[in-house]
Amino acid sequence: MSEIRQEISFEGLKNVKKAGGSIRDVAQATGFSIATVSRVMNGNVHVTEATRKRVLEACEALDYVPNPAARALTTTRSKTVAAIIPTIEHSVFAKFISAIEGTLGAHGYALVLAVAGSGEEEELAAAKKLLGLGAEAFILSGMAHSAPLLEMLNRRRVPHVFTSVWNAESEVPTIGYDNAGLSTSAVRYLYQMGHHDIAVIHGQLADNDRTRMRKQGIVADPPAEMAFRFFETEISVAGGKRAMNEVIVHYPACTAVLCFSDVLAMGTYFSIAEAGLSVPKDYSVMGFDNIDWASETVPALTTIDLPAAQMGQATAAEIMNALETGEPCQRHLIAADIVERASVRRRG
Repeated sequence: MSEIRQEISFEGLKNVKKAGGSIRDVAQATGFSIATVSRVMNGNVHVTEATRKRVLEACEALDYVPNPAARALTTTRSKTVAAIIPTIEHSVFAKFISAIEGTLGAHGYALVLAVAGSGEEEELAAAKKLLGLGAEAFILSGMAHSAPLLEMLNRRRVPHVFTSVWNAESEVPTIGYDNAGLSTSAVRYLYQMGHHDIAVIHGQLADNDRTRMRKQGIVADPPAEMAFRFFETEISVAGGKRAMNEVIVHYPACTAVLCFSDVLAMGTYFSIAEAGLSVPKDYSVMGFDNIDWASETVPALTTIDLPAAQMGQATAAEIMNALETGEPCQRHLIAADIVERASVRRRG
């Protein structure tokens, strides 16, 4: 019987909505029973390869993601929120995630987390898996995400927000910082401290829209007498060290280094020390993030304090409100300030 059903066309798909089809839609489109479709989705070995192929093709066409929590959705909700972040290696993300989980947990919600740092396909695959775990809403880092991912969330009417960034014109609500404005503030601060030749050390521009925004904030409208050179590297202590080695060799006029991450700033400290130089006598250094150890370095690091915990709390609150009331999430601009310590000296 199953082999005969392989000849059924996919005409049934035309009459089924593509906005997150159900297992019943897959059964209707393929001509198989719900039990057969369920066996395929559960990996049952007693299913022919032709049946498996046809069911999976229908799932893809109908945008059906098997959801273990869906069985209970007729009487209750999963109350699960998903977050996809690029890395867990830096403490700023740990603070952010901890604040989200604490705020959600206090109201009976759970957080599921995925790390997707290697591209859009990995992020889309992670999102489908999280939907399968019952995620009702999504928290995404930055604004740069694939069209298939956003289309899938919109079709399913899944609330989602962009974080670590603020943009008043974004169709998706943004909760985070004015990255361009913050880098502009950093440049003005260094200018007021008498520095006109600035080296900017940053992560890879292609991989991070927040980094691109920060660079735009520097080049948009700087004081006429200021000069900048940009040094791209990976965001790590080793990357900051290598970039600073380049600064020392190729930018002799430089008096101050602006790093788009405190992790990169730590690398510059090591490079400067190994060259027999010192901070801030020979080079002033400024960072971004204000991570835990920034105040403990010698000298203590002047940096921009990004209140990750506050951003996490605001994000969780907006997501829960959207799920409880059906109202759209709102934008939040999270204010950030320069924390002045001892790593930047006044010249002249």
